Amino acid sequence: MNTKNMALTSLFAALLAVSAQVSVPLGPVPITMQILFVLLAGIILGKRLGPASIAVWVLLGIFGLPVFAQGKAGAAVLIGPTGGYIFGYFLCTYIVGYVAEHFELTYKHTAIAILTGLAAIYIIGLAGFMLSFQYVLHKAMPLERALNLAVWPFLPFDLVKAAMAVYIGVRVRRALLKSGLVPIKQLN
Repeated sequence: MNTKNMALTSLFAALLAVSAQVSVPLGPVPITMQILFVLLAGIILGKRLGPASIAVWVLLGIFGLPVFAQGKAGAAVLIGPTGGYIFGYFLCTYIVGYVAEHFELTYKHTAIAILTGLAAIYIIGLAGFMLSFQYVLHKAMPLERALNLAVWPFLPFDLVKAAMAVYIGVRVRRALLKSGLVPIKQLN
């Protein structure tokens, strides 16, 4: 990895750490700005560096820096109620990054990729949420209740963040492509 890629990856890891602190507690899963930067990492950094930025951020948290939502740190966060969402970030950035690299950079393609990535976060996040309650907290968590606690309250906010990511991400990626800071690897 060259210096430019390391800097971009580190920048997005730092943005994730800061955006995790902008949170509104809402039950066991807070509303944060992380989704916006996860989506932007995929669009701007692509399918390899996007997930790499998530990995750097997660490693910082595992090693004790308070980079997770509400200033949390440690590996225990990964098996807690929000751990599944963190794992979902990896798949999301890969999906969004793949589309950004391999398809024409349009708002339509980007919106489809972002909605697919967001669905991946929700599916993996919901599964992790339910498993955390069942195996870590030893409490039953039926699907309907899990949806009411960990999906429906967040969906409107995340759709707004997704729309922001489409607009910002396409514009920034186009500027980076034009400047040569991101290599052109598109099929179309």
